[in-house]
Amino acid sequence: MAGSKTISRVSNMTRSHLQNIMQIMVFQLNDHNYYGINVSKIRSIEDYKRHELVKNNIDNLGNTKILEGYINYQGNIIPMLSVEKWLGIYTPENLYRETIVSEFNRRTICFPIFDVLNIYNVPIEALQHEGGTADGVLTYSTILEIDGEEKVVFVLDVEQLIDEVFGTDLTRQTSTEIASTKTILVAEDSRSARGIIEEMLMDTGLPYWIFNDGQQIIDYLAKLTPAQISDIGLVITDLEMPQKDGYQVISYIKQNPALKHLPVFVNSSMSNEGVKKKTEALGAVGFVEKTNPDAFLRKIHEHILR
Repeated sequence: MAGSKTISRVSNMTRSHLQNIMQIMVFQLNDHNYYGINVSKIRSIEDYKRHELVKNNIDNLGNTKILEGYINYQGNIIPMLSVEKWLGIYTPENLYRETIVSEFNRRTICFPIFDVLNIYNVPIEALQHEGGTADGVLTYSTILEIDGEEKVVFVLDVEQLIDEVFGTDLTRQTSTEIASTKTILVAEDSRSARGIIEEMLMDTGLPYWIFNDGQQIIDYLAKLTPAQISDIGLVITDLEMPQKDGYQVISYIKQNPALKHLPVFVNSSMSNEGVKKKTEALGAVGFVEKTNPDAFLRKIHEHILR
């Protein structure tokens, strides 16, 4: 693939979620298994040989084996990470044809791959939690028809990858003292993000429940009595989740007469304007980019019911 191929993230994402579909770019690594990444998190696909890899002194970072070095991408120096080293499938003979440039949590990174296959529209309900990896490198899996055959596609938890290399700065200036006794409900499928959110919520002293996907929190809400609903002060949801995504969580709450008074804010790494406008249109009270602890706490202060 000569040059770069830019992904139309905003328009593609917005149209797909109107139909409860996630657009996944499927690619292969050198183990020839199939992997995926949400299209809305891709900035471009580059020819691997187009950008010179520059090594640097990287011994001060957490997992230096994963950080290969840096490239000059559109005038910005961005890190190149080795997904294959992270997965434990790297060998010196590995061949790379493309580089995926991706944007997560206001950070741009890239990683080399063997080959890009195609973009697939995957119903949210077809995404399954990937429970076979204790270390959380995979978020979920799905089955797609590729070249006339059904193949398992693993969606990588790139947020976990970035956290392992660069860590997460939870330094905050916003007060954790919140004048409420009501419970906060959270829907978040990423293991690393759940850990960060739980640490921040523990500091507030407020009661909370964290659910692994949108379906779990919807099932929980559906069983609550009016008295139990009155104990809820706020709902926080990710967007990219299996079974039911964050858009469906917001819609379920805002279309339910018994729940629609509950404030909902979004905590997501998909932070483009198209995403934000859609969540606002559905009734969300705000949007926080992962991971921004001060903004996260401010949203709780502003919107939790007293």
